[in-house]
Amino acid sequence: MARDPPTLNTPDEQFRLALEAAPTGMLMADRNGYITLVNAQIETLFGYAREELIGMKVEALVPPRFRQLHPEFRGGFFAHPETRAMGGGRELYGVRKDGTEVPVEIGLNPLSTPNGDFVLSSIVDISERKHTVRQLSERTEALAATLQEREILLREIHHRVKNNLQIIASLINMQMRKLDAAASREVLNECKTRVDAIALIHEKLYQSQDFTNLPFASYAKGLVSTIMQASGISMERIAIEFAIDDISLPVDLAIPCGLILNELMTNAIKHAFPQQRRGVILVALRRLDAATLQLSVTDDGVGMHDFDVTAERDSIGLSLVASLADQLNGEWHIKADRGTAVFVDFKMTSPLQN
Repeated sequence: MARDPPTLNTPDEQFRLALEAAPTGMLMADRNGYITLVNAQIETLFGYAREELIGMKVEALVPPRFRQLHPEFRGGFFAHPETRAMGGGRELYGVRKDGTEVPVEIGLNPLSTPNGDFVLSSIVDISERKHTVRQLSERTEALAATLQEREILLREIHHRVKNNLQIIASLINMQMRKLDAAASREVLNECKTRVDAIALIHEKLYQSQDFTNLPFASYAKGLVSTIMQASGISMERIAIEFAIDDISLPVDLAIPCGLILNELMTNAIKHAFPQQRRGVILVALRRLDAATLQLSVTDDGVGMHDFDVTAERDSIGLSLVASLADQLNGEWHIKADRGTAVFVDFKMTSPLQN
């Protein structure tokens, strides 16, 4: 037969039951600092039996180094009683019966009764929390150190690669000066511009805060400027326009795209505007969809009449463009009716970087 729940005849009984059921340690002390009431959580936290705690000065639970100042803090609370956290941002500790210290968090609540003024303190052991915070801090510091080492290593790698490529370009220049045949010099110069295109990528990455992705707009403008200066053609005769979306490419895509741009720009400058003809070259990198990009170089020059892709792939420049498009797992095509436009469509293996 089920029993009726016990009847709580007095407010004191209700208060004591609520105190005992609290999930945190609850301790009540009077104005003079004498403990008048505790719950089981306090017994567990501090290692005292309830009978030992009742009538004990609350300062006995305060570490010795803080004990002398505690009565002053207690007096300040009773002078201006209000519900608040104890400590004002300081780290707080309690001392157990065995003398060990435990980090705690304490909330203070004033109680005014016919028997006098009291403070009801909720006390929480935060040892586990501090341990977790400390572990997270140590892991964060270790991760930061690892990232810093990686950053230094990547900077050094990009710096050395750039320097090595510059040495190769210098060797090509030296060889060009020793050649008499203009055709041979031109072939070597084309090789040098390809080396310069790769070196510029590493220079941009070395100067960047991100060593994995290259802002393509800035790189393309720098590369085109270098190609125009090397050609000796003024931008008054051949104007350069850009239509490049705000896209950053990973290095494994940036290098083939840079080489493709180098080949297409060089071909356009060399073949599209003969006999001092003026014109415009448009360099573009656009999103076709969420994962597909299109790199293109378009000119309004003389065009490529009767163009045969199969035959033209025998030339080094377009053969290289085809090979690089394959490296991008992309496709390329040419429109040569009004001027010449070469398009290379390729997909990103990861979400586009803005």
